[in-house]
Amino acid sequence: MPSLLDTAILAAIVSAAVTALGWYASHWSQQRLDDKRRIEKIVDVQTALLAEIESNLTRFDEIDLDKHADQMVGRIMQKASRANFTPFVPRYATEIIFEAMLADIHILPTETIDDVVAYYKQEYKLRELVEDLRSSRYQEIEQDRKARIYRDYVWQIKTALITGEQARNALRSSLGLPQPAALLNNPEAVPSLASGNL
Repeated sequence: MPSLLDTAILAAIVSAAVTALGWYASHWSQQRLDDKRRIEKIVDVQTALLAEIESNLTRFDEIDLDKHADQMVGRIMQKASRANFTPFVPRYATEIIFEAMLADIHILPTETIDDVVAYYKQEYKLRELVEDLRSSRYQEIEQDRKARIYRDYVWQIKTALITGEQARNALRSSLGLPQPAALLNNPEAVPSLASGNL
């Protein structure tokens, strides 16, 4: 017959094992819940960024950028009796979603972060150039320099479209979505209404 001490030791061992098992099960359950929340957050951040990037890319879907640049440069360089022509460039909207998600950008897969950050850096550069094109200083410079800067502006748009396509493809791939057809600088597109600026 086992002694009272042996029974107490056995009870303590069983109790410790049950407590450890309960702690492990609780920790595993919490870890699983945390992982699920993290995955949901990654998907949410990527989905929001994808929506903003796709919206930005559609701004230029129907514009033949090369033709637009040629038309605007032609108008800028046109010798006329009236005042020198300066094309109107609309102000860019703030990248609301990216700026709101910036604190969470580190949770994205590395290859996605690289492409998304490269795209938004190009968007910020383009936004700064737009502000320069809207300034009185741009209106006052000589026409050939004004034309070169406008061509650079169109080139920056093309660069934003290329980096945007890369970011969109990285996000869609990470989310398991099919890749859409690229519509960069579509030569079949209708001319931009901005080409008719007077």
